[in-house]
Amino acid sequence: MNAICIREFGLLIQGEAAGHGLEVGGIASSAAWAFLENLAFSNEKKNRFIETAAFKGRKALRVLNFVGVITTPDGTQIEILPKTSEYEQDVKDTRQLLWKMLCRTENLTYLESTDAQLMLREQRLPEALISIFLHHCAALVRRGIHKDYERIASEEPFLRGRLNLTCQLRQAPGRGHMFQIEYDIFSENRAENRLLHAALRQILGWNTSECHQRLARELRDAFDRVPVSSDHAGDFHRWRTGRDMIHYQPVLPWIRLILNMQSPFAIKDQHAGISLLFPMEQLFEKYVAHMLRAQLASRNLLLRTQLRDHHLSLSPLVFLLKPDMGIYSDKQLACILDTKWKLIDQEITYRNGSTDPKSGINQPDMYQLYAYGQRYLGGKGPMALIYPKWTRFDAPLTPFDLGGGLTLSVLPYDMQSDVCDGLMALL
Repeated sequence: MNAICIREFGLLIQGEAAGHGLEVGGIASSAAWAFLENLAFSNEKKNRFIETAAFKGRKALRVLNFVGVITTPDGTQIEILPKTSEYEQDVKDTRQLLWKMLCRTENLTYLESTDAQLMLREQRLPEALISIFLHHCAALVRRGIHKDYERIASEEPFLRGRLNLTCQLRQAPGRGHMFQIEYDIFSENRAENRLLHAALRQILGWNTSECHQRLARELRDAFDRVPVSSDHAGDFHRWRTGRDMIHYQPVLPWIRLILNMQSPFAIKDQHAGISLLFPMEQLFEKYVAHMLRAQLASRNLLLRTQLRDHHLSLSPLVFLLKPDMGIYSDKQLACILDTKWKLIDQEITYRNGSTDPKSGINQPDMYQLYAYGQRYLGGKGPMALIYPKWTRFDAPLTPFDLGGGLTLSVLPYDMQSDVCDGLMALL
C-alpha cells in the first residue's frame, strides 16, 4: 500500500517526489492519480477540497485547507496534516496535535497513557483511528455485550408466550393446526450491537494492517448472532444512554466516524476505503471554543458560539451577522471573538524595510469584525481576532483602534499549552 503524508495546501504529483518533505507527495499509481484528478474536476466549488495546480512545469493537484485522510480505490492513502509553520514540521508532533484537536472537538476519547500517545505519534491517521476503536470495542466485549428482551412474532405448531388472537382468526383454511404466537427472547439484537457489527465489517473491508484485521475478525465473531445494521441513522437514533449502557458510550463517536456519519466531507465511493476530511477552519474554531469555555467558566464568564442576534441591515432585516464566539459577564456581552486558521506574520515588512502593521491580516476580516462591533457592542467595547501561534506570531499585536471606543486585538493561540495570550486582559 502506498502511503503519502502531506500538509494543508500541499501538492500531489504523479511519480516520485522525494526531498520535498510535507510540501509535495508523489502518487505512484496511475489509477490513484486518475481517481484524484477526477475528484479535482468533479467537486462542487463550495465543497472542493482538492484542485488542479502546477509544479515545476508538471501537472499537479493541490489539497486545500482540509485535514484527514483520503484513500483511493487501489488502496493508496493520503494523510493530510495541519500546516502549523511555514518551515519544516515534525510529522509525529503534527499528527499528535491533530488527534488532540479531534479528540476535544469530536469527543473521540482514547487512552490517556504514554503508550497510547506514542502510538498516535507513530501510526498514520487511519491506523491510529482503527487501533483506538478496536481497543474500545475489545474492552466492551470483555465486559459483556448488552442484551435486551426482543418481541418475536412467529407461526409455530405449539403454544409459547401469547396467542395473537387477531392473526389466529385470520388463519387460512387448512392451517388451523398452526398457532400465531408472540413471545420475548433475551437477545443481543439491539441497535448498539448492530452498529458495532457494521463498524467492524467496515474495517474488515479496508486495507489495514494484519494485526488490526486479525483483531477485527476476533471481535466480529462475538457479534455473530447480531445482524448488521441496515439503517445507520435509525439505529443511532435508537441508541440508549441509560446507566446500564455507560460502557458503550466511549465507542459511540468512533462508530459515527467509521460509518461516515460524522465527517463533514466523506468521499462517497464504496471502493475508496476510509476517507475522512475535516475543514481546518471549522476544526480550529471548535477547538478554541471548547478550550476557552472551560477556562472562562472558572472566572464566572460564559462563552457562546455562533451568535445570531443581529443583522447588518435593519430594514429589511437581512444579512445575518454570525460572530464565532461571544463572552458574557452577568448576561451582558463583554467581548466578541473570531478565529482564523491562518499563519500571520508580525515581522512582515514593506520594501523600504518598515514594519507592516497589518501583519498579513485580510482586510475583509477587519470589515467583518467592524460590523460585528457596531451591531453587537453598539460601537464600543473589545473584540479579538485569534490566530494560531507560531514562530513569527508569538505575541499580541498592537490593538487596532476602530474609533468610538471600539478596539480590536489580534491574539495568538498556543496549540501546545492552550493559552490565548492577552485574552484575559480584555475582560
